[in-house]
Amino acid sequence: MEGFLVLLLQMALLLLAAAVVFFALGWRWRGQNAKHDIATLDARIDADSAALKAAQDQRDAALSHDQMLRATQTKIESDLQEANDHRRNLERELIRVHDELRSARRDSNQHKKDLSAARASLQPAKTEISELKAQLESLRREQTTLQQTWIKKQAETKTSEPIKESLDAVIEPTKKPKKTRTSAVATPRKTRISPKPAADAQATLDRFTIEIAAQQTLITALRQEHDDWHRRVSRLQEKANDPAGLGLATKSLQRSEVQVIEAQTTLDRLQRQQLALRHALDQASSQTEEDDLTKIKGIKGVLNTRLNAYGIRTFKQIATWTDSDIETFSELLAFKDRAKRDQWVQQAQALLKA
Repeated sequence: MEGFLVLLLQMALLLLAAAVVFFALGWRWRGQNAKHDIATLDARIDADSAALKAAQDQRDAALSHDQMLRATQTKIESDLQEANDHRRNLERELIRVHDELRSARRDSNQHKKDLSAARASLQPAKTEISELKAQLESLRREQTTLQQTWIKKQAETKTSEPIKESLDAVIEPTKKPKKTRTSAVATPRKTRISPKPAADAQATLDRFTIEIAAQQTLITALRQEHDDWHRRVSRLQEKANDPAGLGLATKSLQRSEVQVIEAQTTLDRLQRQQLALRHALDQASSQTEEDDLTKIKGIKGVLNTRLNAYGIRTFKQIATWTDSDIETFSELLAFKDRAKRDQWVQQAQALLKA
């Protein structure tokens, strides 16, 4: 019995030793697996951390990209709004341009009507101008005929009468018809002045009378046209919706002003020549003697004859000429600057003192 207990005790000890051995072996094996698991877990944690960091980076990039997209969308919406506003402005501008175009067409039609009316109103004036030119041409032909008649008469009779008396005797019968023609002056558009002076002073005065009357009528018509364009420009400036029509009207107004100035200048010249010629004839009518004007350098036979015909017969008359008189008689004689260049006034004064 005791042996059996000893045997059981020994077996229990052996079992305990085996259990301890197996426990130690199992603990060691478990520790190795735990280290391996820990290493594996650390690796997984590192991988998960890297993945998490990459995910965070991707998220930040996605957020930045989303912000860029939102900013781009906002800009696109702003550009779209601006484009819509510009389109509406263009539509309004197009409507305005269409309205201005219709207004310009209406004004153009009105201009055409006004132009047609002006042409129709000027047609009688053109007809009267033609008649006036025909009358002037007839006067010139009569003047030429009278000059030829006077020359023949002088050759036949070999008279020594003064030139003015002979001319007055030949031309006297034609004065009344010329005055009748003067009263027939109408409204010409433009009068052309012959640059060649007439040899007969009275015929020249008659021509001046006709041309001055025609020029005065022309100035009246031009001023009326100027006033019409001025009113037209004022109306367009008040409307302020037709810049093209305003520009054309302004140019027409400026052209009309230039025409009025030119016509007035021509009228002043004609009146100055007429006044100077009448004054010279009045002086000549009260003189009993005449000087030999050919003593003045620059005055020869032709100029002497013309000066005598215009009533210039003495040195005293030339000596008292003003600058305006010099210019006027240079125009009448058709010898530009001859009197000024040759110093007729100074020569006449010297001859008076001699």
